[in-house]
Amino acid sequence: MRRRRMEGNVGSGLRNTDESPSSETDGRGGERSALDVAPQTCASCLKSIGRFLCWTVFYLLISLVVFLAVVAPAVIKIFPQISKHIVYLNAFKIPYNVNLSDPSSVQLDYARNFYHHVEDNITVGVWHVLPKSLEKPGLQPEEFESLLSAGPSIMLYCHGNTGTRGTDNRVIMYKLLSSQEFHIIALDYRGFGDSTGSPTSEDGVMSDVVSLYLMLREKAGPHIPIYVWGHSLGTGIATKAVRFLTEQKEEYPRALILESPFNNVFEAALEHPFSKVVRLLWWFDDVFLEAMHSYGIYLQNDEHICHIELPVLILHAEDDIVVPYALGVKLYEASKKRPDSFPPVVFHTFPKELGLLHKWICTATELPRIIEDFISSTEQVQK
Repeated sequence: MRRRRMEGNVGSGLRNTDESPSSETDGRGGERSALDVAPQTCASCLKSIGRFLCWTVFYLLISLVVFLAVVAPAVIKIFPQISKHIVYLNAFKIPYNVNLSDPSSVQLDYARNFYHHVEDNITVGVWHVLPKSLEKPGLQPEEFESLLSAGPSIMLYCHGNTGTRGTDNRVIMYKLLSSQEFHIIALDYRGFGDSTGSPTSEDGVMSDVVSLYLMLREKAGPHIPIYVWGHSLGTGIATKAVRFLTEQKEEYPRALILESPFNNVFEAALEHPFSKVVRLLWWFDDVFLEAMHSYGIYLQNDEHICHIELPVLILHAEDDIVVPYALGVKLYEASKKRPDSFPPVVFHTFPKELGLLHKWICTATELPRIIEDFISSTEQVQK
């Protein structure tokens, strides 16, 4: 009898031990298993996470609105120099692994690097790439300089914002122009690449181009044609520099070539993809553009082109989203105000199907022929 009671107690204890972790009261005298409780716990966690994410997104949106509507215009108003950094983007020396003192680091084997003194505290880095017919291994720096007077032609290349004279699409263009028998002279404006100083006003970067042009004219002599090529932001610098040369120095380059140009920096800023949202804000016109003007940044291609008595070639891709094709068309339309006695302005469109976008016109298969035809036409004008 005692043995049965003890066995019953032991059995009862074993049953309680097995059941206690796997069940709980449901509030109505019944029991629920752990499997029933788990989904309710997960649902509660998900609701908490959802609420947290909603509030986080809400606060982020409020912060963004406050930043764009209040903080950004206040900062630009107090520190207008921010505008010039946004326009030039010279801090982005892409690609960073290019040794600017050695053009062979980007497979330019028949080129040399040198530095041109512009004015006090301003020295700009320059590459001189030889035309194909003059390539010869082992040339010394002084031999490069003497070959400028051997011709046949010189192309002074003004690049756009960001990057350096060693950026990939620019190097492709140098090689193409070299194959077409140009000496290519490519500079980094003040504050770009390894050049000293800072690109404060457009007059500063323009003077870099003008000073280098006058040096080339002195070294090459009066009979070697010098062409000026500008790409993107460089079209604004090149156009103003050429106007200054013709009006103030009575020095006439053979022609001006504008790749992916805009009509003026105001519309270029409005149409830039980064400003699609910001330009809708109340302060964009008054604050940002006023800040640019305070640093003498106007870049009015549509005005300068009407005063340049030279042949002009405009190249623009229909699928350009950085400087939209429509701005190139506006520049061409503005050029029609030039006096009838001025040489023609030629506009060449690259269809969007080619996918050349903003900076890959250098890869267009028909580009060598376009340049050849234009150069031939300028020679006829010169005669």
